[in-house]
Amino acid sequence: MEVLNLLSITYYNNTLYQYTVFFLFLILGVLLTKIYLYIIKRYLRNIVNKSKIKFDDILLDAAEYPGMILIFTACVYLGLKFLTLPSNIQVLLDNAVKVIVILCFTWFAVNLLDDIVEYYIQPVVEESETKFDDQLLSPLRKLLKIIVVILGVLTALKTIGYDITALLAGLGIGGLAVALAAQDTIKNFIAGILIFVDKPFRIKDWIKFEGGEGIVEDIGVRSTKIRTFNDSLIVVPNTNLVNANIENFSAMRKRRVLIYIGLTYDTPVEKIERAKEILREIIEGHPGTLPPVRITFHRFNTYSLDLRVEYFIRNFGFDYYLNTVDEINLKIKEAFDREGIEMAFPTEVVYVKMDDKNN
Repeated sequence: MEVLNLLSITYYNNTLYQYTVFFLFLILGVLLTKIYLYIIKRYLRNIVNKSKIKFDDILLDAAEYPGMILIFTACVYLGLKFLTLPSNIQVLLDNAVKVIVILCFTWFAVNLLDDIVEYYIQPVVEESETKFDDQLLSPLRKLLKIIVVILGVLTALKTIGYDITALLAGLGIGGLAVALAAQDTIKNFIAGILIFVDKPFRIKDWIKFEGGEGIVEDIGVRSTKIRTFNDSLIVVPNTNLVNANIENFSAMRKRRVLIYIGLTYDTPVEKIERAKEILREIIEGHPGTLPPVRITFHRFNTYSLDLRVEYFIRNFGFDYYLNTVDEINLKIKEAFDREGIEMAFPTEVVYVKMDDKNN
């Protein structure tokens, strides 16, 4: 009897019994979300992992966290039904619950769309021979998610009583101001489209421009991300790249090597000719080189007789280039040592003229 009297005590138009039921629903919501996650991680995850169908994995991933929020929101909503609230507060809470539910479904749709692209579309794009679809997939993926989110927000606003038509008309009135404020964003978006169409570079290309040098990681609708050789990330607005002078090293068909080999001044003509023959044999005999090969006795330098050596290496990557240069240089040094051809280094020869009288 005392318990009933205690539960009938009223605070702010609600009895202690009503508050107790509400808090019990809150506790129930927490427990149900934990049970929900436990079932997903312990049982459903194992079942879908064993399945050969990939779509059930996608559905489970997409529904995991939105479903958890929906369960807790449903328990809170049911608990609120036991409370006596002012009409304006009740309407506000009802609208809040509707918005949460719609946004949870929007979250589920975004996750589902993202996973479908990742598991079904991206592998097909990666297997294709063209790189254009690789570049186009990333911004389109982001754009689709933005569209889904906008549709979800508009649906939520319409559900709670906002006139979407009037809202869109209002946006039209303020569209000029928004467009002026977003000039840079629009320019970057158009520049991104120009990069896709003109293709001055692609993802994974090694490029050099006024602002730096590195590997292109991502081409977005607003900016391009470039990973430098120091492993830092440069984020460049697309308009900067469209207007910049870009050197695309990945587009090279072959890599040029230009070196000068200095021989000592006492090297006879016969050995100079022999040095040129050795250089040509080594360079043309290496499988990594391509014509033309140019070897000439170029100049009389301060300390040396300089041979100009120019050749090209197949563009199989930067490491291949370095290894080829290393192998050729080692063979040159070995052959010159064997033939007794001396390479020059800065020296000074002092001639002392003796006086005959002093002699």
